[in-house]
Amino acid sequence: MALFVWRSGILAKVHKVIFGLGETGLSCARYFDRVGVSYSVVDDNPAPPRLAALHQINADAPVSLVDPEIIYGASEIVVSPGVPLSLPVFAEARARGVVITGDVEMFGELANAPIVAITGSNGKSTVTALVGYLASAQRSGVFVGGNIGTPCLDLLNDEATLYVLEVSSFQLELATQLPTRASVVLNLAPDHLDRYESLEDYYSVKSNVYRNCSNAILNRGVSSEFPIPQSSTVRSFGVDAPPSATDFGIIEFNGERYIGLGDEKLIAIEEIPIDGMHNVLNCMAALALGTAIGLDMDAMLRDLKKFRGLEHRCELVAKIGGVAIYNDSKATNVASTEAAIRSFGLEKNLVLILGGISKGADFSPLRLLAKKFVKQVLVFGSAREEILDSLDGVCPSVSCDSLEEVVAAAISHASDRDVVLFSPACASFDMFDDYQARGNEFKSLIAGVAI
Repeated sequence: MALFVWRSGILAKVHKVIFGLGETGLSCARYFDRVGVSYSVVDDNPAPPRLAALHQINADAPVSLVDPEIIYGASEIVVSPGVPLSLPVFAEARARGVVITGDVEMFGELANAPIVAITGSNGKSTVTALVGYLASAQRSGVFVGGNIGTPCLDLLNDEATLYVLEVSSFQLELATQLPTRASVVLNLAPDHLDRYESLEDYYSVKSNVYRNCSNAILNRGVSSEFPIPQSSTVRSFGVDAPPSATDFGIIEFNGERYIGLGDEKLIAIEEIPIDGMHNVLNCMAALALGTAIGLDMDAMLRDLKKFRGLEHRCELVAKIGGVAIYNDSKATNVASTEAAIRSFGLEKNLVLILGGISKGADFSPLRLLAKKFVKQVLVFGSAREEILDSLDGVCPSVSCDSLEEVVAAAISHASDRDVVLFSPACASFDMFDDYQARGNEFKSLIAGVAI
């Protein structure tokens, strides 16, 4: 079978076009195949494993390069999140009356159970996993996915009682009316500036998660205004004291700090099993979402104490000779790395590893933190010169050609009670398929040193 198949006459039979053959594109193909809808796929550079996976789903699925004739002849185009909507072909398709949608928008129309939607610049995966964990402990039929793990169309199930979705800004560009039982924007920080014309555009897209929600969960530390329906119930969380009985915050009592709901002390911060103030906020958001969907608070607090966090997110990999080594490969932007530094940093005790693709990021916010907490910076990847320029004169730095070289240098520079923190502040695509592959390689290299 040829890799690309487009035969005369087949266009008239195809009603849907899947634009982009990544994980989302394959999930769309599985859904269309399951419900008997004819479709084709367009992708200018499909990876051979993706093509093989598509032909496992449907051996006769037509695949072509991006061709205006195919695009304009579709009844609907399902655009994968990684494809920029700014492509001229989409504007022309809209002008011709072609419907353009995404998998999350489709899911919102098809889902047979309440949806919780979680977005933000950082912490999305942690909170999505935590809400799924807390909900699954209290009820059956909880399905977790979206931008984390299983693509949302693969989650559709007649037995579902709740869907917990991580949604990215790319997905929210098209999912402007996602009907949710509860939604949250965890935080906002500069990211994806290679995709959006401005920071305001990026923030505006994130706010789409609130447009059709029954319960809006707000971070009091985020200053942006959101389009929340008048009928929505609003709950908030933040690092300050709860301003009302329905809000979450921090209560100080007898020298200890607690997550509180109104005046009620819920759980001591020292009892939370995942480190850092950013994770305290993540736990507040999860508890607020759980409250909004009717979960029992006592049970949530009991189960929260058992939650151990996610792989590649501030994950303890090893302790070697008094040096703790953490894998935070999921830190693909500067704000996420800032949070990690604050979690682990004591005075000049960090050996910090940065690097990858910058996505147009500004690394200068790391200067003050690096000056206070970092004894050595190691940089690698395509953004290393940008990072070195941004941190020039702040702390000692070394440029490395590979992750293997980075790990060797990190071990040599670290001493007793230091922390080696692999928190790249960059995307991974210059050297790895994704942040998981990058984190796995880091852990494998550390395992080799630890033997």
